[in-house]
Amino acid sequence: MRNFILFITLLLGYFAFGQCFDPVITNFECGDASQTVSGNGINTVVNSFQTGINKSANIGEYTDDGTNGWDNLLIDFETEIDLSSNPFLSFKLYSPSSIQVLAKLEGGSEMELWSDYSLENTWEEFNFDFSDAVANGNTKLVLFFNAAQETGTSSDIYYVDDIRFTNSINNFPIISDFENLNPSVPLSGNIQTVSNPFYDGINTSTSVGEYIDDGTNGWDNLLIDFDSEIDLSSYPFLTFKLYSSSSIQVLAKLEGGAEAEVWSDYSLENTWEEFNFDFSTSAGNGNTKLVLFFNAAQETGTSTDIYYIDDIRFSSSLSLIEEGISELMIYPNPVINVLKIRSNNIINSYELYDIRGRIILIENQLNKKNFEIDISNLDSDIYILNTYSETKHESFKILKN
Repeated sequence: MRNFILFITLLLGYFAFGQCFDPVITNFECGDASQTVSGNGINTVVNSFQTGINKSANIGEYTDDGTNGWDNLLIDFETEIDLSSNPFLSFKLYSPSSIQVLAKLEGGSEMELWSDYSLENTWEEFNFDFSDAVANGNTKLVLFFNAAQETGTSSDIYYVDDIRFTNSINNFPIISDFENLNPSVPLSGNIQTVSNPFYDGINTSTSVGEYIDDGTNGWDNLLIDFDSEIDLSSYPFLTFKLYSSSSIQVLAKLEGGAEAEVWSDYSLENTWEEFNFDFSTSAGNGNTKLVLFFNAAQETGTSTDIYYIDDIRFSSSLSLIEEGISELMIYPNPVINVLKIRSNNIINSYELYDIRGRIILIENQLNKKNFEIDISNLDSDIYILNTYSETKHESFKILKN
């Protein structure tokens, strides 16, 4: 019975997210791949190897003809692959044997890149730099596992996850979204990028940060050193998402000049939520470091308390989600009757969930920049609004009074 309930839960989670969006090809959580996947194809299966950098629920199982050195997984974009903003191909691999992967762009001026040899029985991330192939007209991505080798079986199995194109580095005011390969500012502390193990609510991004905190030391921390004064004149608000198994407070502290401390409210348990810290009074105070203390001042935890964080950034306003040049404003929030949405881009559809992940409202084929949602008949509670445009998916926490 327990396995049946788990299967239904995974199935419902899968259908709640019907489509992946570029630059993600598939993370095996978001539903259908954003591009056509052929060759031998690939099946979504439950992750049986939830260790290391990949504790996500679902992964891809690829069956390769190991007697044919050029059997492959073909991803057809049908139009030129846009590498101008995201020239790095990235994916995770779990292989029972040490192999090389050949990644090849086809359809225009072709380009091939070989990976290093993989580890055995370990999740690891492979990255391929296709910066030299920008605007070369290629329309297909072809992946050859154990390329050029014919010593395997006709059904060699490899597990892959988080197939996507990305960029090498974030740009300030984003510190890290854990999707690009490197943060805009170095992160010092016990943190690594992992597949999102809790793909729901306000956070359906592919990758997040896994921070391991010494819970026996109330002042263990994640240090972000800018080396020069943090520009708070344009971006005074610090914001990030947090997933914690226990209810904690986070202390955000600016150091290096006239120091400033701001404490969060207590977090919810086992729920993604967004925290915001107002440092507008610290503009021009000369601070060069941002320090985050999770479960600050408490020493009752373990030496390996785990917290998941995402989308660490400074922003100009708490009313805007600022990633790249897109801006979307939602107001009033808190709301009593009618929620108003104003966007620079056309919103194709939206979904409204309650805090327990149950879908409340959905509208497809909306195709508007400005629209309203009547939630006057909903109970007072926290809700999650997911919006979808041609280029991105964004999530917002809505407080209904």
